[in-house]
Amino acid sequence: MQFRGGTGGNFEGPRDIWRELAQADLRTLGRRSFRVYGPTSPLLDSPTLASWERHNDELVKVVLSHGDLFTGEGPYVAVQTVVTDAGYRERPLQDVIEDERDRLFEHAGIDEGEAPDLAVESEPWFTIDGIPVRAALRGEGRLWAARLVVGGPDSPLRNRGGEPVTITVTGRGIAPDRVALRTVEDLEPYAFGRQERLSALAERREPQVHVRERELPEPAGLDAHRRLVEFSVQHALRLEAAARAGHRPREPRAGRVDRGELWESAVRQQMRLAREDRVAANEAVTALVNQMVRLAERAAWFPGTEDGRAAVEESIRYTIFDSEVPSVAAQRAWRADWERHMAPRAGEPEGGEHLLERFEEQSAMDTNWLEQWQSWLIERAVAGS
Repeated sequence: MQFRGGTGGNFEGPRDIWRELAQADLRTLGRRSFRVYGPTSPLLDSPTLASWERHNDELVKVVLSHGDLFTGEGPYVAVQTVVTDAGYRERPLQDVIEDERDRLFEHAGIDEGEAPDLAVESEPWFTIDGIPVRAALRGEGRLWAARLVVGGPDSPLRNRGGEPVTITVTGRGIAPDRVALRTVEDLEPYAFGRQERLSALAERREPQVHVRERELPEPAGLDAHRRLVEFSVQHALRLEAAARAGHRPREPRAGRVDRGELWESAVRQQMRLAREDRVAANEAVTALVNQMVRLAERAAWFPGTEDGRAAVEESIRYTIFDSEVPSVAAQRAWRADWERHMAPRAGEPEGGEHLLERFEEQSAMDTNWLEQWQSWLIERAVAGS
């Protein structure tokens, strides 16, 4: 099966699978209620339908791209068109640029590191179908992102037909003043380009073996549980910090680890040391991780402190060996709370009053669990004084 370019594509093989998939995309795109935009200058190669999204069964977002997917130098341009009134939350341009760094890392394994200290913001003009439109632009080195609204009441392109849209342009290795936009009437090259792109990405990736079938190094001592807890806690804290700052949560590119392998390693360690079957071991690891994440979110003393490290060690030992650790009262309170949380609820009555009762009961159990940890903390302080 081979793609030879051209508007319609040219495929070899018993079935034109690419053509069938591309035509399915085109049928979806044909039902849109808005204009879609792409770059008209410069004339970059590799037109690609990067993605599309529907909300409530209505197409609301289309992303078209041109250029080199796999090099940091580019040139590369992506144009996202979103229906303005679709309720789609536009992220800050700083996040859009970071998304592009993540894309390059995921597609080509290139980690460009942290954003440069110098970021430049301006309000240049972009031409759309030859008409200038003011945009907001942020540049970080060779990367930049711009956003503009088309079709709204204050837009110079109003009354052109189609719903008002918000356009976000991402550029790499090409100056923004060299980029102009146009209405894209023929989406067929982009639909076939999507299949070529997916094929190129698949060729770059090694075949994935299910995590249960992988050979993993046997950890020393209790290290598998420790690594999983540390990763899970840091991940949860990053999510919380990103939500507070209004940014998209993301994992650091440097030193990225496979969460599936961390989890599988801990489950195998639990099976071996606790002599449990896989189901029981997975349930035990799940309860441990959730307790440590909840503690990190609820207790200011936990993350990154000596007390926090002691709490992790005791929790791991209780999980594996059912040990009478000093925090055993907190461990048992959590276990009772978790088992109740995970128990089937079939046959329970529905209604607001019952939900309120469940909430109050859960709140009481949560308070008791935290109080047990607080008592443990005080006892540690007294013993150490």
